[in-house]
Amino acid sequence: MEEILVALLQFAFELVLNVLSYFPFDWPSKHRSSIEPESVAGWCVLWASLGAAMGGLSLLLFEHSLIHASWLRMLTLVSSPLLSAYLSQGIAVARVRNNSNIIPRNHFWYAFWFSLGVAVVRFIYAKH
Repeated sequence: MEEILVALLQFAFELVLNVLSYFPFDWPSKHRSSIEPESVAGWCVLWASLGAAMGGLSLLLFEHSLIHASWLRMLTLVSSPLLSAYLSQGIAVARVRNNSNIIPRNHFWYAFWFSLGVAVVRFIYAKH
């Protein structure tokens, strides 16, 4: 039973770190003065690259994965981009009330690709 609890706590901690890694980059959009672009493909490539770079930097501080079970590492790889994206979209929806220049769909995709970049690099290169 103790092993299961430890594995779940490891999973939750790494998941929270991956999900929250995007938010310092999203915070400046709160005061956006121009309308966001409709097309986000180029920006998504940029956000994925920045996320991969952030994942690489995180390996300098935390070279070992906190998760030892491979199935939980795979679950983190899938779930952290989705949770980050939905959380970012939810925050953007709340911000639209004060700033109509924000497009929540864009924030979903920016957070998704950034978090995916972080998660993929940590999944591949973190020691376990």
